[in-house]
Amino acid sequence: MPVSGLTPVRLRLLWHPQAQFAGYLVAQHAGLAAERGIALDCVPLDFSLGPIDAVLSGNCAFAVASPAHVVESRAPQDLVMLLALQQTTSLVYPARRGAGIASAAELAGKRIAVWPGGEDLELRWMLQRAGVAPGAVTLVPAGDTVAALVDGAVDAAQMTTYHEIFELEHAVGSLEPFAMLHASDHGAALLKDGLFAHRRLVDEQPELVQAMVDAVLAGWTRAFADPAETVELCCALRPDLDRAHHERQLGAIHALALTGATRTHGLGYPDPAHVAAALAARAEVDGHTIDGDPASFVDDRFWHAAPAAVRAIA
Repeated sequence: MPVSGLTPVRLRLLWHPQAQFAGYLVAQHAGLAAERGIALDCVPLDFSLGPIDAVLSGNCAFAVASPAHVVESRAPQDLVMLLALQQTTSLVYPARRGAGIASAAELAGKRIAVWPGGEDLELRWMLQRAGVAPGAVTLVPAGDTVAALVDGAVDAAQMTTYHEIFELEHAVGSLEPFAMLHASDHGAALLKDGLFAHRRLVDEQPELVQAMVDAVLAGWTRAFADPAETVELCCALRPDLDRAHHERQLGAIHALALTGATRTHGLGYPDPAHVAAALAARAEVDGHTIDGDPASFVDDRFWHAAPAAVRAIA
């Protein structure tokens, strides 16, 4: 333990610090984690080491990741979902109307930009359910899927409703040239962001895990309750994005959070249904089944033990 008396904890993000991770960033920079004995360090993306591998290798104690990352990992049974702040998919697939694409079925024979590192399970599930044969599309890894679509390198691209879509609209001036394809139209939607940890950490250091869950929920509660303060922090941490972008992103994340299990249980509830969907996608798309009930990949004890004030729907 460091001289400060705080336990250092590294949390791997899925991208650069921005409003997508507002609750985690508020927990770190507003001292909410420190109040609970944690010296939190939110670590930006690293394409050479995915979030789940960062946890499995011990590089980070926690990771913001998706159930899809878990079911496609080398050791899914070693991972536990602790929280799910967004309760519905945030992914969307804009496709060029000029390329004759108005539906997912018309992606056959087209090129689609995807993020590197195995981020495409939902897309592949959507394509399969839309009747597009495996191998009928070309998936093009791109760190910047917006640029790939704008430059004409691809016909469609993987994006989020809270970040890349805003950049696409800004770059082109309008989203009218694009058909917005959604996996949910085919019953293939998958959750993107959740909080995960190694099962060993959960078993051996439950007090630390509880402190982290409490801090994260407190961070998200404060982020949504005081959007002006949150946007100010995000602007300081990510000055390359303008204030309007951060404001729109935080609003979109808030909307994603106020759906599904948040309505029935409360903010951050780790709904096993998200894992069940990822397991079904893996089995249907790759023919790969993983033993275990979806609930076995979730530990909701820490959510239930967190203060009611930070689990409130509002």
